[in-house]
Amino acid sequence: MTQWWQSHRAVAAAALAATIPLWFVTLPPLIDLLGHMGRYHVQLNLAGNAALAANWDYHWRLIGNLGSDVLMEPLGRVFGIERGAVVLSGLILVLMISGMARLAKAAHGVLPATAWAAFPFAMAYPWQYGLVNYWLGVALAFHAAAWMWLMAPTARRAVLFGVISLILWTVHIYGWAVFVVLIGARALADRPVRDWPRMVPALLPLGLPLLLMAALSYGTAGAAAATLGWFEFGYKALALTWTLRDQNQWLDMGCLVVAVLLIYAGLRSSAFAVDKGLGLGALCLLIALLALPYQLFGSAYADARLWPVVFIVALLAIRPVDASGRLAAGLALAAALVFGIRIAATTAGFQAYDATYARHLKALDLMPRGSRVAVFTDFPCEVPWRRPRLDHLDGIAIVRRDLFTNGQWDVPGAQQLVPLAARGTRYNSDPSQLVMGCGDLRPALAARIADFPRDRFDQVWLIGYRPETLPRYAGLTPLFADDRTILYRIEK
Repeated sequence: MTQWWQSHRAVAAAALAATIPLWFVTLPPLIDLLGHMGRYHVQLNLAGNAALAANWDYHWRLIGNLGSDVLMEPLGRVFGIERGAVVLSGLILVLMISGMARLAKAAHGVLPATAWAAFPFAMAYPWQYGLVNYWLGVALAFHAAAWMWLMAPTARRAVLFGVISLILWTVHIYGWAVFVVLIGARALADRPVRDWPRMVPALLPLGLPLLLMAALSYGTAGAAAATLGWFEFGYKALALTWTLRDQNQWLDMGCLVVAVLLIYAGLRSSAFAVDKGLGLGALCLLIALLALPYQLFGSAYADARLWPVVFIVALLAIRPVDASGRLAAGLALAAALVFGIRIAATTAGFQAYDATYARHLKALDLMPRGSRVAVFTDFPCEVPWRRPRLDHLDGIAIVRRDLFTNGQWDVPGAQQLVPLAARGTRYNSDPSQLVMGCGDLRPALAARIADFPRDRFDQVWLIGYRPETLPRYAGLTPLFADDRTILYRIEK
């Protein structure tokens, strides 16, 4: 008899429920996605738009980071950039939860109750941070690995290994990496050690993206130089606490501790069994996390972003021995309740973010279309657990007003978008919009305002500062202010 937590309808309901926080917002409050939306706007509208063409350039190139950019071609044209980004964010959640269920079922034969404990990790910090290509790649890797696990080892499967690897690499390089780990872990777990060398030829097609990267000189042209932060274990430990970081520290940390205890019980208690393939996969991902640097090929959080994946795979690896007993039923119900509480907390938090964004974005009414706006956003080291999520709000100014702002990314060899308006200065791209430091950041802000090239910009937009705490700046005329936003015109 199929239990409720094993049914396709229950999984589909869970996947749909995960998207509820996005039903009531105009903008998806996912930190980096707000900036990506500016890039999507240029991507879809650069041709024939003189205002955009004066400040941006865009060239499609094959890189291991294209998932959302490709999806936004249809989504952005059908729904518009803003609603398209909301749909994209929800689609990733649906793919992630259904991918978890598919992977667990491929490993255990049925969906174990413990898999529901992994579902809240679909909304983990990488998604909250807006690492959409990464999270999309991981979700697709779960689906692909589950499919390949159930396929007989034939020449057709070897070909599919290569094709899927190339597709996942194009979505995001980590999607391919997670797929390789899961396939390799299953192959090693299913065979004795003496047979491992014989498996190498069948697994070689998984390495096709390496040849592609060599042909494209991937990681050169400046991106390789931006690889740093090796073996910073203190930071890795701190990032562990951020795994479920969202609205409430007590709720987020409590859920993380419960997940740790469940994994521990799964490994130690005779009431649970462990799938060797998923267990080995989780261990390999943990080793990779400890070995990777903080920043790889210009991408930050290269190591820490793996924490949720480690937890997901580890939770999917364990199952109650009695798949339909009281323990299983209790775990499934408890996990579903926790999931529901987290969805409710996220929904309330997202509505509050959306209201804040709407208030700040009133400044856009005074920004002439196609103008150039220097953005400076408050970014203190004492960031509260519930982050303001204003780091890339300027991306919406690009979407709505065809502006140039200094908050887009410009990583040589790893970006299609090229900011033009302030080239040759340090105010052309991220992170020049972030005024970082500890304590009172007003002196740092004053230094930025005195330093930035005024001849390259028309206006200055301060985000995250209380207007009454700031002095009058010479040559800047206030046009708009709310409790945390000030817009100035630059007097040439």
